Amino acid sequence: MVRVLVRAIISLLASAFMGSIIVFLLLRMLKGDVATVILGQTATREALEALRAEMGLGAPLLQQYLEWIGGVLQGDMGTSYAAEFDIAHEIWVRVPLTFTLAFSSLIISVIVALVLGTFSAIHVKDWRGTWVDILSQIGIAIPSFWLGLLMVTLFAVHLGWLPAGGYVPLTEDFVRGAKSLTLPVFALAIPLSAVLVRYVRSGMLEVLDEDFIRTAQAKGLTLRRAAWRHGIRNASIPLVTITILQLGSLLAGAVVIENVFTLPGLGRMLVVAVGGREPLSVQSLALVLMLMILTLNFLMDIAYGLLDPRIRDSGRSAPMA
Repeated sequence: MVRVLVRAIISLLASAFMGSIIVFLLLRMLKGDVATVILGQTATREALEALRAEMGLGAPLLQQYLEWIGGVLQGDMGTSYAAEFDIAHEIWVRVPLTFTLAFSSLIISVIVALVLGTFSAIHVKDWRGTWVDILSQIGIAIPSFWLGLLMVTLFAVHLGWLPAGGYVPLTEDFVRGAKSLTLPVFALAIPLSAVLVRYVRSGMLEVLDEDFIRTAQAKGLTLRRAAWRHGIRNASIPLVTITILQLGSLLAGAVVIENVFTLPGLGRMLVVAVGGREPLSVQSLALVLMLMILTLNFLMDIAYGLLDPRIRDSGRSAPMA
């Protein structure tokens, strides 16, 4: 397990370093002058030159990167040119909301997938399993933002059970905060659950054909009890794999959902930064979102080691599907 942990840490650090370079270079490869983008076409030459000097745009790329990443490592991501706020502080304030939204959706999706996927595999030959398959196909086909709008129309507008948008911090009022997150969390969780159910079902069907399941049944356990007691751990391994692959889509969906429900998270900040021509804010936000995905990948690698004894004992990385 120690080897798995060391490999995961090395992979995390190397990926973060390469990702920071890619984020930096991609924004530098965009067409147009950054100073002109910020100040507009009507800006004077003196104003443009002053802004270029302030942003260090005349320095070599390596120097620009080292200054930027050095500031990031010290917690200094620069200052917004339009709104004049500290970017690092603004991101730090918004991270908990985005992480809560994504992590809550992920937990709900995994739980729902384990329950419904196992249920579908146990009842694969009757109508109950068929209905789970139909519902999962519908869930896969519905985009999260459209589902969010439907949920707002039903639960906020017609029924009035939940707020249509806005956010109350959980630390201020837990009940109101939970209500403000309910719709966006489920708008993200339902499509992801539909994807994960298919993989749990497939994995559980393979597990149910294993000898140890038949042995458990021979000792008196029903198929359902044998599946939950002995099969769920083995069936969870493909679930971890596909969950890792869905993390990027989950955070991308969170960016959209935050704007649908006007939540003051990183996604909302990113859209405002793009619309307000804030390349430094966009660059820093892209880096933070990438680091969030890498951190979740790191946690999933550790989960592999805990779930699969072969990985834990050998110290090898789990194969990616």
